[in-house]
Amino acid sequence: MTILKQKRMHKRQMMICLAVLAVLSFMTFHILFKDHSPESLYEVFSGADWRFVGLGAACMAVYLICEAESIRTLMGAFQTKVPFLRSAGYSFADFYFSAITPSATGGQPMQLYYMTRDGFGFAQSSFSLLTLAAVYQLMVLVYGVVMVILKYPYVQSQGRLIKWLLVFGIAVNGLCSLGILLVILKRALVERIAMTGISIAVKLRIIKDRRKLERKAEHLIDEYSRGGECFRKYPQVFVKVMILTAFRLTALFLIPYFACLALGIGGVEPLEFLAVQAILSLAVTAVPLPGSVGASEGSFMILYSGMVAADHLFPMMMLSRGISFYGFLAVSGAATLVLQFWNAGKHRKTEVQM
Repeated sequence: MTILKQKRMHKRQMMICLAVLAVLSFMTFHILFKDHSPESLYEVFSGADWRFVGLGAACMAVYLICEAESIRTLMGAFQTKVPFLRSAGYSFADFYFSAITPSATGGQPMQLYYMTRDGFGFAQSSFSLLTLAAVYQLMVLVYGVVMVILKYPYVQSQGRLIKWLLVFGIAVNGLCSLGILLVILKRALVERIAMTGISIAVKLRIIKDRRKLERKAEHLIDEYSRGGECFRKYPQVFVKVMILTAFRLTALFLIPYFACLALGIGGVEPLEFLAVQAILSLAVTAVPLPGSVGASEGSFMILYSGMVAADHLFPMMMLSRGISFYGFLAVSGAATLVLQFWNAGKHRKTEVQM
């Protein structure tokens, strides 16, 4: 996770990202459809119970609403009111640009662009989004590690690839969460680490303008450590965002369960799906591919192979990913297009000193 910058994604960059996503999706489905025909998949889907498909879509709505409310809560800590529909628009933009960029790096910079465009303060907006990212990664880590412990025999039964993905996911999410929280809460320690890192980079001749980088680091550390003071003063804000993020992840993790019910697959327990999805999410979130395309589908097929019969596995994966990723990508793309032209330049600007 990089420090947020007020940066707009240009059309050329967006087209490149969409092209990469399209190629990855084509390759993924080409491989997956080698053993499955579109006709057989259509036959299975035509008999699906669309009430459960609707519940899966409702889970994505909960996911979006929880993120939107988290943004409103964090901005409210600085006495800055964000209208709910506007905040929902920022959440749609986060999903869309995260989905089309490697390791979800494009979502929050674009959120920051739209928020500052709409008149919300850069410092408040960037700090709120950085905190939201830290809490999300922390909750993915906690959720996943707890489920790994509870389902350790199941994890042990998996192949080497899944185990390495889990180790990689735990390491990346852990380091990112720790780094962001340290920037927010431990100024002195971060200053020492940053200045030591700059000194090493200068000695290795990686950077030339030492003073410029030091000023930039000091400015960012000062900005976010002052924001951290706000949350030490109002810890209930941080707690509320953690609870909202837990609901957000739970809603996302339940989608395969509803996909399973929609296809008439019985004998399944929601807690089993929560556990497997938490492990899957932890394993693939750090994979540097747009939307983790390919890695998510492949890992899904591997992890659920012991829970679902082979003839049901592929349709369940397609329906689940269709709801949680591909379908919502189309919806969020349309919503982001509306946000692009829904310029709230007339919004009241609120600048609050942190």
